[in-house]
Amino acid sequence: MIPEPINQFLNSLHQKEIHQFFPVGGGSINDAYRYSIGNDQFFIKYNEKVDGIIEKEVDGLNAIANLNCIATPKVIAFEKIDNYEILVLPYIVSGLKTSKAWEHFGYQLAEMHKQPASYYGWHQSNFIGSLHQTNEKATDFIDFFIHQRLKPQIELASKSEYFSSQEISKFEELFLKLKEILPDTQPSLVHGDLWSGNFMIGEKDTPYLIDPSIHYNFRETDIAFTHLFGGFDSRFYDAYNHQFQLAPGFQNRIALYNIYPLLVHLNLFGTGYYSGVMNSLNQYVR
Repeated sequence: MIPEPINQFLNSLHQKEIHQFFPVGGGSINDAYRYSIGNDQFFIKYNEKVDGIIEKEVDGLNAIANLNCIATPKVIAFEKIDNYEILVLPYIVSGLKTSKAWEHFGYQLAEMHKQPASYYGWHQSNFIGSLHQTNEKATDFIDFFIHQRLKPQIELASKSEYFSSQEISKFEELFLKLKEILPDTQPSLVHGDLWSGNFMIGEKDTPYLIDPSIHYNFRETDIAFTHLFGGFDSRFYDAYNHQFQLAPGFQNRIALYNIYPLLVHLNLFGTGYYSGVMNSLNQYVR
């Protein structure tokens, strides 16, 4: 079940032979398992398909942890062996999503977003899903949003012939309208892939961020992402706004920010996401 090089690594890490592994949902990219040593439980994920993807995840987990605003699983071990990238974390036992847990999540994410950054982007490129995500530094959000987010995904979709030339022109029209749509922006650390599968509630109503696509961005992009597939309680939004209120008109900008993750899903999973992209685009360009 577990490849032998990984099994040997774990035996060496813990100085103990591990005999039982239990599959855990790790998404469509990585293989993931839970295992125990005495009373301690651990989580392991590994990947041999997308080089560098777990290394970039470790970078993101450490970046969040360093701000000391919201919990993220502590990196116990990260290793590259043969063609495998291996990550070992403590296994977080899921707790109930209580009112207090949602409130903690909203407050703590707001605190993370309050920490200022000096540019948009990151010190290296990383991944969104299994797709490459460029993070060249920019001082202007519109420039970053167009050239580091939308255009690379539009170009990738165009290679698959998802868009006509007229539809590409609509994106160009949108780019020209962004100054009148967007409020003043400031960069801060964002999770970057904040759907309901990328956070957990642990013991004592403690929220954890997992699987980040970390970078500095405008915080509204993170909150917009939470609306894309749902699953976030109103108490989360109330707590966030109480701590760090969003600019007026945010609800009218959600579809704009989510063009990016919808493009990503179009490129990853195909035409089922085409209508979502176009419906969002058509809200701003007729």
